Amino acid sequence: MNFSLGLVEVSALGNAIAMLDEMVKVANVEFVAVERKLGGRLVTIVVKGSVSAVTASVETGRRFAEEHNCLKSAEVIANPHPEILKFIHLDKEEIEPNTQSAATHTGSIGKKKQAPKAVQKTAAKPAAAKAKSQAKKASDKKTASVRSTKKVK
Repeated sequence: MNFSLGLVEVSALGNAIAMLDEMVKVANVEFVAVERKLGGRLVTIVVKGSVSAVTASVETGRRFAEEHNCLKSAEVIANPHPEILKFIHLDKEEIEPNTQSAATHTGSIGKKKQAPKAVQKTAAKPAAAKAKSQAKKASDKKTASVRSTKKVK
């Protein structure tokens, strides 16, 4: 595990998005997580990459946030302990930085899950649908007969 993490916390989601844009443009880092609190009024951005790239990215984010008066905190964690990775929900497969693209959710997009194979249709499914339809018709008939037997005043 030879990478570092950068965390920058700012107020307002719009500021966080604009700051992240600047951060990923200035250095070869990967956006791996976002945490929004208070309905997006407090946002933490997490990036990972080499120590020098993350340091440059976090410094750019810090300057951007200070200019917009929204900085809460900024930190670089070089060679993070594995327990920290659990805290920000990075799986073991996602430890190495992925330089192809940035994720828009918690965790990187290193390994994509394969979609389940299509299940073949069986005769049981149409039979179940038919039974459900017949039960609904019987219920409708019962409701109609109850309505017709009520006395009209």
